[in-house]
Amino acid sequence: MKKISQFFLVTFIFVFQAYAQVTNKEILHAHVSYLASEELEGRGLGTAGKDFAKNYIKSQFESAGLMSMGEDYYQDFPLKMSMAWINATNIVGMIEGNDPLLKNEYIVIGAHYDHLGYELKADKKIIYPGADDNASGIAGIIELAKFFNKPENKTKRSLIFIAFDAEESGLLGSNHYIKTVDETLRKNIKAMFSFDMIGMLEANRGLDLKGIGALVSGVETAEKYAQGISLKNISSDLENRTDTEPFGNVGIPAIHVFTGLKSPYHKPEDTADLLDFNGMVNVVDFTSKLIKDLGDQNQLESIPALKTFSTIENNSITQRFQTGFTLNLGSGRHLYKDEFYDAKFAFSYSIGLQFNYKISKTLHLHLETLYDENTSKSDRGTFRRQSVTVPLNIEFGSPTTRGNQERFFVFVGPYFRHNFDGKNGDLNLDFENLYEQNELGYQFGFGIDIEKIRIGYTYRGTSQSLFQNGPNVRATGRFFTMGYRF
Repeated sequence: MKKISQFFLVTFIFVFQAYAQVTNKEILHAHVSYLASEELEGRGLGTAGKDFAKNYIKSQFESAGLMSMGEDYYQDFPLKMSMAWINATNIVGMIEGNDPLLKNEYIVIGAHYDHLGYELKADKKIIYPGADDNASGIAGIIELAKFFNKPENKTKRSLIFIAFDAEESGLLGSNHYIKTVDETLRKNIKAMFSFDMIGMLEANRGLDLKGIGALVSGVETAEKYAQGISLKNISSDLENRTDTEPFGNVGIPAIHVFTGLKSPYHKPEDTADLLDFNGMVNVVDFTSKLIKDLGDQNQLESIPALKTFSTIENNSITQRFQTGFTLNLGSGRHLYKDEFYDAKFAFSYSIGLQFNYKISKTLHLHLETLYDENTSKSDRGTFRRQSVTVPLNIEFGSPTTRGNQERFFVFVGPYFRHNFDGKNGDLNLDFENLYEQNELGYQFGFGIDIEKIRIGYTYRGTSQSLFQNGPNVRATGRFFTMGYRF
């Protein structure tokens, strides 16, 4: 009799837990399979497939019972891509909180639904389905919307659900929302969650909640519900490669819900059959408990440093300025402009600090302060100068707010060099009577930023002779450039 009672108790617990889950893998699979299907052709901007996705998400928001925050759920905005205007659309709905006062505060739950679309290669259509990126996130917020609109699950604060458009083109949908939303409402957004790639929990062995530390009680609340889920990133840092950035830039704690890059990220292989749907169920279940707790707390505050930071607008110097180290390894040689020959190459290097200022998404100003050993072969062996070199470059590249990890750029600019020591073979250089101590020059090149790492190629050349009065000899250098930003 005791064994039978235990059996029924275990069965009851199992059934209750299954019933208590926010969703199940079959429902999540159905959402992702449609959004990442060939019919939707990668949900690229300006395509019929993205419109199909937009209509599907709207119908799911309607069936979840979300309130529209205007005439309908759509927030349309035009985008100019090359020579064409394209219509983009955020889908926005709300669940009003059940507390008379706290319902005037908000938590945003968002995910982007656009992806890379398709390309034609040798008359073959290559589709980028975007199952993990980011049909998985959309599936998650749809199921959270259905969960939270049940009377027993409603929170004291109001919840705003947003499917963002044009994330892959530079976070354009989330930027448009935060710039155009009613100012009073924006000031009362207490937290924002961006569900971006949540379909690979097991492969990545955990879940990132980057930004949760920006809430006073965020880390403690998250750890309380993380049973069975390893939380890998619970810092207060702002993730600037997804839709958290525009919210964080105006001082709103913005949390990136993300299982990781062990995924066919931005590849045609990002299909629904590869996703970990059991893991997705766990992520949705965990975040429902976390958001429920945060939504019901009497006070939901950001850490003091973020409150101070919130007074700094997006165009501030503080947010646009970065510093780091840089190293150039390569070779130098002298060009004898009045002769028929040039010198041979000799090893050169420079090392120092870099300062990068973001003028716009594509245009950066880059300053370096370098200890520079510039060299060339000479008739006495090696001509070598120790210098302080200060290049100032204009960089033009891919947008810095893209969802991609990389930024490609080209640059050009002048430099100033002060020579303080040197030798030609075994002879000391005479900067008082023979050689120029100060010189101007130019440099150009190209490179790639991968998160905090920079690699590239730099060509450097003087615009004047090394000699005060003498032959026209110009110093040049070619370098492999490496850098690290803080």
